[in-house]
Amino acid sequence: MRSSFFDYRKAPHMHVNDPHWHSRIKAPREETSPQSVQWDEEADVVIIGLGGAGICAALEALDRSASVLAIDRFRGGGATRLSGGVYYGGGGTRHQVEAGEQDTPEEMYNYLKSEVGDAVSDQTLLDFCRSSKENLEWLEEHGVLFGSTIAPIKTSYPADGHYLYYSGNEAQANYIHRAKPARRGHRTVGKGLTGHLFFDALFDAASRKGLRLLPLSEARRFVVSSNGTILGVEAQQIDIDSSAAKELDKLCDKFAEPTTLMFPKVARKVVEQVDKIFDEQAAPKSIKINNAVILSAGGFVQNREMVDHHAPKYKKATALGGIGCNGSGIRLGQSVGAKIDRMNYVSAWRQFNPPAALASGIVVNGEGERYVAEDVYGAVIGYHMGEDHNGVSYIIIDKKLRKQAFWQAMPSPNINFRVQGAPALLGMYRSTTKAKSIKELALKLGMNPGALKASVDHYNRSSSGLEEPKFRKHKDFVSTIDEPPFYAVDISLGNQKYICPSISLGGIVIDESTGQALDEQGNPIPKLYAAGKNAVGVSSNLYVSGLSIADCVYSGRVVGRAVSQLTTD
Repeated sequence: MRSSFFDYRKAPHMHVNDPHWHSRIKAPREETSPQSVQWDEEADVVIIGLGGAGICAALEALDRSASVLAIDRFRGGGATRLSGGVYYGGGGTRHQVEAGEQDTPEEMYNYLKSEVGDAVSDQTLLDFCRSSKENLEWLEEHGVLFGSTIAPIKTSYPADGHYLYYSGNEAQANYIHRAKPARRGHRTVGKGLTGHLFFDALFDAASRKGLRLLPLSEARRFVVSSNGTILGVEAQQIDIDSSAAKELDKLCDKFAEPTTLMFPKVARKVVEQVDKIFDEQAAPKSIKINNAVILSAGGFVQNREMVDHHAPKYKKATALGGIGCNGSGIRLGQSVGAKIDRMNYVSAWRQFNPPAALASGIVVNGEGERYVAEDVYGAVIGYHMGEDHNGVSYIIIDKKLRKQAFWQAMPSPNINFRVQGAPALLGMYRSTTKAKSIKELALKLGMNPGALKASVDHYNRSSSGLEEPKFRKHKDFVSTIDEPPFYAVDISLGNQKYICPSISLGGIVIDESTGQALDEQGNPIPKLYAAGKNAVGVSSNLYVSGLSIADCVYSGRVVGRAVSQLTTD
């Protein structure tokens, strides 16, 4: 345990007075006489941010007889509730077995190692894979419904009625030699995006077990003793029966609308209105933390100043997440000395399949050079685009592929039109350059005509079996680009006419076996824990669909069990 009060002004890196702090979180308040503090609430375990990780931690702590109180800026759910409700699970789940999918924890590990890299230790990743099946069963025991109907086409998100699919690169040509492919994307049963069904089932279960929620409450700073130990947390709360509460609910609903995602200025205005309500109408609330506090308040993608500072390559990508994904949980941890890492890691989802015809063209950078297999998971394309190609890219197609893409993007039982078809149609209508020849297309785009022609010519020759492909992809996505006119669809990170959603991946460095936050020297910080997108975890490197929720479940359960032990020691 640290022997002296953590002085934020002497922090080795960023602190609350740093010009790049960009947060409403304040420096901790030191109490020299803890016994004299008047608390409004108290609990063994206090959870700040009740999303996917927070609710799983709550369930584990409640099952071990800890009293649990959650603070949430709105009414719970966060980005998890707005998501597609996909859980990345494998190792032989009952749904995989019913669908005839053969999978083992070892094959799951072999594949995920390619995606996760060194974000977590090999031991933690292996434990994640070995516990995947049991974690899914645990979710089902708490009311979450999954299915075994296989999606008939490669897709970034299955259409209604289909619940098991390749949610990453498992079956892509460049990955199949690393691990035996298996469908591991388990979508929550329901219509449309089903994240709300996933979260609500867990919330109902936790409420029955005694979870207390302080809704419309914004955590602002920790209260600490003179030796730096966390005593409690200060929050600002809106009266749930007030007109301000009704206005916050309306703003939260507005923020979740698809049109808000498409117009960042509207999203920013909503955030400003929410902040103003809290500043003008919230009342202070002090909560005593008896044993532990868990930070699980989501990422920081909605805090565009933080993105600009920590991950400037992705500042033009569109923020995807709940209105509470403002980095407050991460900054709370930093305010008492927690180390952060991978804050420059952002996943930009450049998804354009379906329609499959777009993935049958080629993706080139601003110089006209092809750099990726087009049938990989969209986050891989977004990663290379952001890291290596200045965020600029185009899909090059011809007349026949464009015609096919339009038909494939239309409403049908095989696609989620709102998530996949509509954005693709808008992109093809609003962000496409047309030309009679490849040379003319290159000149219109400001490219080197020779480079673009070489990319197209090589693709055509390799598609015809005359040369080895530079970037291998499944035969279903191999075509030729030879029927004029030719088209370039702008899929650049900053193209607001064909938006590229993004989420943040970095956070607080933790002891992976317990979720306890570590300081800059690697020492555990008493009573402080983190999970989900507030912590560096399994999904903090390269993203595949469902990995974030799976990490929320895994890390939430780990930390919930760990803090529960504190109540009995």
